[in-house]
Amino acid sequence: MNSSTTVAGSSLLPDRSVLPLVLVIEDSDEDYEVLKRAFARSPISTRLQRFPTGKQALDYLDRSVRKTAITTNIPAFILLDLNLPGIDGRKVLETIKQDPVWKYIPTIVLTTSDYGKDIEECYRLGANSYLVKAIDLQQFKKSIHTTIEFWLDIVKLPAIADVIRAQAYNSID
Repeated sequence: MNSSTTVAGSSLLPDRSVLPLVLVIEDSDEDYEVLKRAFARSPISTRLQRFPTGKQALDYLDRSVRKTAITTNIPAFILLDLNLPGIDGRKVLETIKQDPVWKYIPTIVLTTSDYGKDIEECYRLGANSYLVKAIDLQQFKKSIHTTIEFWLDIVKLPAIADVIRAQAYNSID
């Protein structure tokens, strides 16, 4: 499967080229479609970039974030499923949070598991939050809308583009 990009949400921002990018690492087509619909109904517009495997997502981060540092390629946050083919979501999370640049990208685990050990492990590995996929569609949409609002409208995060530029500059020395 290839990655896909979708513009979601209402048009609160006039220039679609600067909409925040949300990286979705999700192998289930059905779950992604539900997620896409929830994002489309959000009052905050976003671009979704989906990768069905952890390897594809990590390759994207390496190629499009670290090597090019084009600010429109930098995710505002990452939604990460745990049960992925190939590289497991836990390993993807660990890799992201151990990277000197990527660790600044908020990474939200979005999974069906409400198993206590999974939750503890994800927070130990550096997850910024852990959401269990709600079975009730209305509750799922509400949790996604709250997540979007929290990470894109409420919290203050470091300017990741500045972090990437500093890393690139330091590697030249």
